[in-house]
Amino acid sequence: MKLGTIVRQLTARKVTMSNTVTTRYDNKALVTFFTLVIILSLAAEAYIVKGGPLWMYFVLMWIPAFSAIIASAVSLKDDKEKFSLKRFLSALGIRKCRIRYIMLAVLIPLIYLLIPYMIYWKTHPDNFGYTGVALSLILKDCLPTMIIGIFPGILSAMGEEIGWRGYMLPALTERSGMKKALIITSLFWACWHLPLLAFGDYMAGAPVWYKLPAFVLCILPVGIIIGGLTYLSKSVWPAAFLHAAHNNYDQAVFGVITRGDDMMYYVSETGFLTIICAWVIAIIIIVKIKGTAAKKEKQV
Repeated sequence: MKLGTIVRQLTARKVTMSNTVTTRYDNKALVTFFTLVIILSLAAEAYIVKGGPLWMYFVLMWIPAFSAIIASAVSLKDDKEKFSLKRFLSALGIRKCRIRYIMLAVLIPLIYLLIPYMIYWKTHPDNFGYTGVALSLILKDCLPTMIIGIFPGILSAMGEEIGWRGYMLPALTERSGMKKALIITSLFWACWHLPLLAFGDYMAGAPVWYKLPAFVLCILPVGIIIGGLTYLSKSVWPAAFLHAAHNNYDQAVFGVITRGDDMMYYVSETGFLTIICAWVIAIIIIVKIKGTAAKKEKQV
């Protein structure tokens, strides 16, 4: 299927009974977003795979935000309305939210990542770097990184989340509804990583034939969780915090104190235990979204 056909399908508006629709994210802007994010991301990933510098990962993670900013600018230009910074930022999901959603964003990845690691450490004690060490010493070593490490991670995570959950998710929701938009956005996000898994050293430790489908099965529910928090909070900030916390817990804490040739089959972003835990939480989030949507319908 050609790129243009894919983009046209993704940007097709959801038509109502009267064949009319009101949208804040017009088709031209959404086509601009998909075109930029696909072409620029593939170029950046190719450069990384060929041995590009580490800072290219940061550039790659800000391509979705850059694409969303350009797309939003296209919408404002076509609307021919006076520029409003508040409206511009709102179109990117940059709004205030309640602190409880930030707390949830930090807690949720701890649940679906730590439980699998704890099971793995229990069943593979020789692969745990703190076997036989007192819990107080483990917390003393790990807690500072677990907390402080989230904040620098937001700098890169925000680049992705402005694009995926701040712009793409609400734009697709207007056309296909929340359920389909959550799935499409999450699948797109997962597939966006695949070149680095297939040809780079991202998620090393498992064969490509296994880690590609396993990664998608894991990141799909994680994307649904992040998208659900974005919907409930009406802000991209919880998405950025969850994304940053996820990366920090997995890559800078739990992954560092765990070893073993088979660990990627159990934990992290390709482990079957993580997949199960992530899907359980994703289902809970979906049920919560349905309940919230039902209440809004009754209030109308």
